[in-house]
Amino acid sequence: MIFIDINIFIDKLEFNIFELTSNNRKEIIRDEIIIPKSFDIGNKLNYLRKFMKMLINQYNIKKAYINIEDSIGVDIVDIVKIEGIVEEVFSNRGVSICK
Repeated sequence: MIFIDINIFIDKLEFNIFELTSNNRKEIIRDEIIIPKSFDIGNKLNYLRKFMKMLINQYNIKKAYINIEDSIGVDIVDIVKIEGIVEEVFSNRGVSICK
């Protein structure tokens, strides 16, 4: 089974994609998505939606874990929007979200 672990920050998403087989975890890729600062929130969300769909399709991801940065401060509304779009994409693509 392919699993993705995502850390959401205000300016980027860090992710690790693993293959889980009989209690062994093999890392496939570790990378980050930099969210362009010049985009308004709508374009940022659309950018992330497209990127997440591409990752799910390319790696056939079945499970996901989402973690949010602790020290968000005044940017909490944007973080919640980003988390929402990530969860929406996972739900629409049949990816189980572990919490």
